[in-house]
Amino acid sequence: MHEISRTLTQPALGTFRAALRITTLVLLGSLLTVACTPLQKDSTDAAVAARDLSNRGDHVAASRSYLDLAITATGSQRQRYLIFAAGELYQANDLDGTERVLEQAGATIEPDNLTVWAEVVAELRLARNEPAAALEALNKVSSTDRQSAASKILLLRSEALFQLGRAEAAVATLLSREAVLSGANEIAANRRLIWTGLQETGSTIPTNPVARNGDPVLTGWLQLGHIAFRDRGSLKALYTALDQWRVANPAHPAGDLLRSDVLPGLQTLSTYPPQVALLLPLTGKQQAYGEAIRDGYLAAHFELGSDTTRPDVRLYDTARDGAAEAFKRATLDGAAFIIGPLLKPQVAEIAPLISDIPTLALNTVPADTPVPDLLYQFALSPEDEARAAAIRATDDGLVNAVALVEDSEWGRRVLAAFEEELQNRRGKLLSASGYVPTATDFSATITRTLLLDESYARRDRLAANLRKKLEFEPRRRQDVDFIFLASRAKAAKQIKPQLRFHYAGEIPTYATSDVYEPESNDNSDLNGLFFPDAPWLLNPTPMVIEHKAALVRHWGSRPIKLARFYAMGYDSYHLTARLNARTARNRMSMNGMTGKLSTDSTGIIHRELGWARFERGKARTLPDTRRGLTQDAEVVLSQQ
Repeated sequence: MHEISRTLTQPALGTFRAALRITTLVLLGSLLTVACTPLQKDSTDAAVAARDLSNRGDHVAASRSYLDLAITATGSQRQRYLIFAAGELYQANDLDGTERVLEQAGATIEPDNLTVWAEVVAELRLARNEPAAALEALNKVSSTDRQSAASKILLLRSEALFQLGRAEAAVATLLSREAVLSGANEIAANRRLIWTGLQETGSTIPTNPVARNGDPVLTGWLQLGHIAFRDRGSLKALYTALDQWRVANPAHPAGDLLRSDVLPGLQTLSTYPPQVALLLPLTGKQQAYGEAIRDGYLAAHFELGSDTTRPDVRLYDTARDGAAEAFKRATLDGAAFIIGPLLKPQVAEIAPLISDIPTLALNTVPADTPVPDLLYQFALSPEDEARAAAIRATDDGLVNAVALVEDSEWGRRVLAAFEEELQNRRGKLLSASGYVPTATDFSATITRTLLLDESYARRDRLAANLRKKLEFEPRRRQDVDFIFLASRAKAAKQIKPQLRFHYAGEIPTYATSDVYEPESNDNSDLNGLFFPDAPWLLNPTPMVIEHKAALVRHWGSRPIKLARFYAMGYDSYHLTARLNARTARNRMSMNGMTGKLSTDSTGIIHRELGWARFERGKARTLPDTRRGLTQDAEVVLSQQ
């Protein structure tokens, strides 16, 4: 157990990891801002400038500044600057660089530097999927004089414990963390982390659990974790068991969470219409996509549990019958809810037909199309991903962009969405260049975008004037913060190495999920590239793994290249219940297999995706937000 002037505890995993990182990732940016009490004697212009660079999101430059400071510093202060530099490299997603700089800090860590060192090491080890090593580093911290540092140590410690399958210790740590939090919102968020972690690790909790220390609060949480695992296959059974537990434990702090959040959500998810029609292309060119959505939808249907009233699901082939005719037939057959169609022109075709039947279209209508009140639009939209790239980059402190875009109608749509969002976030698109996607040499496009062609032209003019051959290294434009790449995987695997060849390898490059082929054995040519994608592909939490297993159980092994469409089918099934129970155009959110889903007032379903970066030929999932520290009173931390 942990003690912080009194008993404390720890956090959890998977979907939990996403929630955890949203709660905590503001660390390392402030890590270097906050841990400045020991910097008070070194408040030089250089140290202040390094912290400013970090606060602006330029973590590579900040790391260089801290390394420069370390050269002239000695002893504990030199070690601290090195740890700061390592933290900045971690924030820049350079794990290898983080490792190298931490090695320079030495094996013996000075007491004043121990908390900051443990945080950076733990972040690195968790990112490398080494929770035992993360826990070992965190357990070296027995006390801290900063409240937020205690909160962060406990949070990281709990994540490691959940990853190690030690659910009781992880929950105990989050309870300890609650004792150092201030404000009802922070405490409520901490309890949501406990619940999310328990949902994913309940299999490790025995029947009728009792906390080893006899703490009734901890015991109650463990009971909830066991219930979440035991009854996960039936919404009705889960709702009943959780509500019975709530009534039997009226004073437990989980009661408010169950009453305000968990139970209403379960009730909504079990409110299915009596009959659902799936309007999908089940023959023709789009058959594979339609069948993938169908299979995902029906797998979720069969997974729901027989004690929940499931809808009667009927299939209509839009490729054979046409979307309008399929819609009319579904209506005559008694459909109470309609899913589809999949193609954008077909959505526009059925929009005028919608009057009193809620319809979840699997694409969007053109901007000038009137949208009926009961039409919801859910799309795996590359435009949404382009907007997400602009949001992620600006959140990372990058504002000036150049774009390399496939010269096609798809590329122009993606570029327009990216530029609009970038401008909304006060960024600037300096230049955009189109390329032929079937080409193999993209040098002309790259040199034009980076103004390398102007550098070559200056060389040629000077060489002509001097009438001699010149030693020359071209200089690219220096005002670029990041590159946006709108590309499919085949072209991206050629463009990224050519960017390195043309002196732009170190510029952060963001793309859409189209660059990622999960079935590919080697994506090493894409190393360093940032991209968003669905949890189904990026975040293999126990819940995702279980859904994938259900798909295989019902339909056999499925092509991984269609994974996003299976996930779309899963999410469509659960959206059926959520939207069927909706009485007004109020906002709604749901953690889905295609992303965190939310509706706006117009009925459009927006997806918030996870992010990854290619490293050593593989996609590494990135934290959602940055973590921060502040300073406060002394807190004592025992070890796990």
